[in-house]
Amino acid sequence: MYLNNFHSIVPPYSTEHGEGIKWLAKAYELSHDKQTYTEHDYLRMLQRVGCHENQIATRRYFLPDVLASEWDEKVIYRIHENPKGMSMHRRHEFYHETVTDLFKQIYQDRTHPDDIIHISCTGYVSPSAAQKVAAKSTKRITVTHSYHMGCYGAFPALRMASGFLSNPSILGNKKSVDLVHTELCSLHLNPQDPSLEQMVIQSLFADGCIAYSMTAEAPPQGFKVHSIYEELIPDSENAMEWMVSDWGMKMSLSKDVPGMVGEVIRDLTCRWLNHRGFDCDHIIKKGHFAVHPGGPKIIDQVVKNLGLNDEQVSSSRQLLLERGNMSSATLPHIWEKILHDENIPSGTQIVSYAFGPGLTICASLMEKL
Repeated sequence: MYLNNFHSIVPPYSTEHGEGIKWLAKAYELSHDKQTYTEHDYLRMLQRVGCHENQIATRRYFLPDVLASEWDEKVIYRIHENPKGMSMHRRHEFYHETVTDLFKQIYQDRTHPDDIIHISCTGYVSPSAAQKVAAKSTKRITVTHSYHMGCYGAFPALRMASGFLSNPSILGNKKSVDLVHTELCSLHLNPQDPSLEQMVIQSLFADGCIAYSMTAEAPPQGFKVHSIYEELIPDSENAMEWMVSDWGMKMSLSKDVPGMVGEVIRDLTCRWLNHRGFDCDHIIKKGHFAVHPGGPKIIDQVVKNLGLNDEQVSSSRQLLLERGNMSSATLPHIWEKILHDENIPSGTQIVSYAFGPGLTICASLMEKL
């Protein structure tokens, strides 16, 4: 199986990291009637626990609320009207409006596939934007929703797509499956919850949208998929959660997650690759690693425990710097970056990792064509 035909859409609103932190500090202050902390106090806390601007320089959004303007004019975070932001219902209305427009943009010139897999953990509406596109096509398209997987969401979708393409006797003879990620993490903030854990989370995430295809025939440019793997870390179920709440999705994240990943990553990688017939030590030495940047410490732990050099994870660090964490859309953006990077030659083996609730570690081995 092969990945190709990448198409990312850059969200229209952006903030430099320092300005985004100031926006959060002001939102925290406005949402609390009884002032315990000032805006300056919140800013100092965010600067202490959040990523530094040399790790995340900019983040981009589909929600205009992040821009400097009157708070009463915000779409979701009209804090004087509701200190927690607008309801989950209104947030999903905005999500659906935005994602419907994104699908229209994607398929304005894109050839329709046999299947569309829609991946998201930030909005669920049926009929979905993917179904609307399929319904208007002259071609019969099957739509599958792969939701609420979190940052590792690309991997279950890859497994689905592989199954769709490799079972003609059951599913018919399919030639292509499109995978479309639409993540609007900016919708899921509760300004009345400025705990240190939430400060870390809210200063890390951004929005992202990307589409790409899996095909059974080799394209002129793309990746050959050699192996996909997934494993749960034992006794880690409380390390990370992603749960629907009244005021957006709420994430909990243990500070121990990077260390937990680091403890198991080498053993997991070599068990998986050696069992599939690959030379783990050779790949670790020569491969390029697309590590989902759940945060800079995650990348640091992978580098440390696999003995990688900085160049082997350069694509991951660069994307984190340019865009922040876009949940499930992040790793496909890294693949797109690798694909267009002339310093990563054809034939390079690409090992990818992503992490999420469970605690789940997903991995793949691909080869750049």
